[in-house]
Amino acid sequence: MALFPMFVDLKDQECLVIGAGEVALRKIEQLIKFSPRLSVIAPEIHPEIRTLAQEYSIQLIERGYELSDCEGRFLVIGALDDLGEQEKIYNYCIQSKIPVNCVDSPALCSFIFPALIVEGDLCVGINTAGRAPAVSSALRQYLTKLIPPKIGELIDHVHTIRLSEPVGKTRQEKIIHICRDFFKL
Repeated sequence: MALFPMFVDLKDQECLVIGAGEVALRKIEQLIKFSPRLSVIAPEIHPEIRTLAQEYSIQLIERGYELSDCEGRFLVIGALDDLGEQEKIYNYCIQSKIPVNCVDSPALCSFIFPALIVEGDLCVGINTAGRAPAVSSALRQYLTKLIPPKIGELIDHVHTIRLSEPVGKTRQEKIIHICRDFFKL
């Protein structure tokens, strides 16, 4: 069954990635685009994650994780190869009502990490309900090529209209006309 796409504001939210290998790196590269307060816990940290931590506000904690590390988090990503550890993380987060995603284990996820297209304020998320992540990734690459180069300018223009003109049918029709014109619909 398809999953409901829910976009949330991660800015300054406490997010945790448990694990710091290649898969964790890919998740971190996506998360940092949304400015969370990000912590990464692992006995060994991938060199590229260290580099990202120098540029972005990422707290690196070099040790094994403890379930209590999940407390008070807005969301948790379990990026470990050990299915037993993923199950522990999942069960703890579910009991604590913390959204959790254990990578490559759809049954151990309360949310799916989508393939993302992020261009300024435009964000498109693609998922296959965890059934075929490679399809999501390939579709992301395909759709990225279709996004017009000046999409950010359109977003800014429409936003300015929404802020400066009164709510109502006239404003809505103007915005619809501008968007249809932009996309040549």
